[in-house]
Amino acid sequence: MIDISLEEFEVLYKEKLDVLFIKVKRSVIKLLNDVKENLIEIKVCMDHFIEAGEERIDEKAQRSLHFFSDKIRREIDEIEIPEEEMNYEKISDLLNSLTKLFASINEIARKSLPKFQKEVQAEIKELNYITRKLGKRKGILDEFMRKKYGDLKEAEALLKKIPKMFTFRENIEHAKEDLDSFENELGERNKNQEDLTKQLIIVEKNELLKEFEEKSDNLYKLRMKINEKLSFKKSLKKMKFELEKGTIHVPNVDLNYIKEFLKDSITTLSKESKDLTRFSSLLIQLRHILEENKLNLKTETKEKTIEQINHIFEEKEIYQDIEELKEFNQIIRNLEEKIKEAGIASKLEDLKNQISTNTAKLEHLQNDIERKNKDYLRYLSSLKDEREEFQQLVGNVLGEEVKIHISFSF
Repeated sequence: MIDISLEEFEVLYKEKLDVLFIKVKRSVIKLLNDVKENLIEIKVCMDHFIEAGEERIDEKAQRSLHFFSDKIRREIDEIEIPEEEMNYEKISDLLNSLTKLFASINEIARKSLPKFQKEVQAEIKELNYITRKLGKRKGILDEFMRKKYGDLKEAEALLKKIPKMFTFRENIEHAKEDLDSFENELGERNKNQEDLTKQLIIVEKNELLKEFEEKSDNLYKLRMKINEKLSFKKSLKKMKFELEKGTIHVPNVDLNYIKEFLKDSITTLSKESKDLTRFSSLLIQLRHILEENKLNLKTETKEKTIEQINHIFEEKEIYQDIEELKEFNQIIRNLEEKIKEAGIASKLEDLKNQISTNTAKLEHLQNDIERKNKDYLRYLSSLKDEREEFQQLVGNVLGEEVKIHISFSF
């Protein structure tokens, strides 16, 4: 069993392939050496062209000859023959380069040789001989790669899967790094939220605020109590409707006051004097119209309204309630002023704003953590699947079980 780290595996695998496919590789090396030898022969042949030209052709033709020689040399120099690391792709590139070389030689020869070919016939024959020999060796190499190199080609192809595992590992490390960062920030923000909440509780326990809340609560209850005593508004609305239509006539009625009262009864009463003169007058007018049955209301509604009006006049509670309401409003305004002067209100608002902002950021962080955790788990799963498949394929090639260890930086 092969037990090895991901970093060390590639070197070991290539060494194993060298042993397993030693005959194939030796044959390829022999063919590559033959190709290399032919390429050197072509360059030497170019020297022969130059030497022959110096003795036999004029200066103008020599420039064409040098161009011909230099161009072919450059083409050959660009050809890479695999030596230290040999694989199918590099050999395929070599075969393509040789095809390009033959095309270039033919193209250059077609343009340049007519200018000096009579004087270098022997060298042309030499070049033709070498290129034919190179072409034959290229054909042998090409056929060998197609017929004999198949298994090794597939084995080499597995090496392309290694960078993918490194990429998955990088993705996992980055995702974990981001996840840790988000979780650390979440912890800090949760602590900050606790601190802000504690500060808010302390501020909210302030005596002025407690008194303000108590008075505000009492004021709310008092307003509810007053509203219950003003439940005759349905009859009053009917009265307003008939007055606006002109179907009834009430002397000295203030229609604007009725509208204000129906819109906001408590505020309207608060603006009146202590004896609620306008309110009392309105009740008298309403009771009179109801008693004369001018509003065409149900008997039950009419009698209940008259009963409520009589109760208001007899008990006088609403007059006391309105005075108490005015006192509450004044107390609350004074408390608001004191709270403002003490800076409690601004501090309270600032703390609430900070808590609100921090809450929003906490929600974003939770979403980021959930998203990044999904990425992290997905990359882990992908790496696991990729490694298992890779180990199986490599094991099939090497004929033994393979276990690859992948370590992380976290």
